[in-house]
Amino acid sequence: MGETTFVLTNDDPGAQEPELFAELLDFLAEQQVPATFFVIPASGGKPLDQRPEWLTLLHRALNEGHELQHHGYIHTAFEFGVPPNFMLDIMPESKAQWQRDPVPFSAQHTQAILTDKLLKGREIFKNTLGYEPLGFRAPCVAICDNMYAALHELGFKWSSNIVINPMGWRYINRDYDAGEPWHTAVPSQPFQHPAGLVEAPVHSEYTWFLTEDDIDRHFELAKSDFDRARAAGDPFIAMSHYYAMTGKWSAGLRVYERLFAYAREVGNVRFVTLGQMLAEQEIKN
Repeated sequence: MGETTFVLTNDDPGAQEPELFAELLDFLAEQQVPATFFVIPASGGKPLDQRPEWLTLLHRALNEGHELQHHGYIHTAFEFGVPPNFMLDIMPESKAQWQRDPVPFSAQHTQAILTDKLLKGREIFKNTLGYEPLGFRAPCVAICDNMYAALHELGFKWSSNIVINPMGWRYINRDYDAGEPWHTAVPSQPFQHPAGLVEAPVHSEYTWFLTEDDIDRHFELAKSDFDRARAAGDPFIAMSHYYAMTGKWSAGLRVYERLFAYAREVGNVRFVTLGQMLAEQEIKN
């Protein structure tokens, strides 16, 4: 069996509770695992250059071998498109608003509006972190065709928004018996999106405000996804959120501690950032 590539992605740095992000950085340093962080340029409308505590931590993340990529602009659920059904099901109020009147939502998804948000976010990256990100993940993996067109036009090289296994979000709602299978129509390898950039599908979210009693069940879900990816020769790409796996919710870190140990035990695994993996791969159309 060939080498398995393990990619940990983590969303929303730049938002609340930077001390919890620092806890995750400490954990990853101990585990010697790099991460791809999808950073909000102006969470809640407050840009990173007004958040010195975050800039310190983000520079630390870069210095420790992690990568920082673009994650929306101010970060709202429908900012770059409509979330998939499994995501809408964990935000019932937003789902109900969208179902009652979708027009105000779709009106914000023109290519011009999305391009403007991406440009503003990229300028914040450039001014505060000194570079322009090449990768993107939409808040709540809410996407639309105009988003992909805007990303390609602005020179983004890749994004990671499409989900292979929705069961992680069913677990968030404690719907353990949903029985929803992998989305077999979703490629299990990064692929060339029709818009012109690469899309790197993510497997699932495994650590969302867990208690100690949740560790075994959520570890088994992550392990089964890892095993399936490994058996197929595919990369394993996990999604997480720093504030939902640290502090009083640090049971999430225990899930990843076990998962990293398991991956190393089965052997021939390499932990890399998503940008590094994509730079090394030849992406097929």
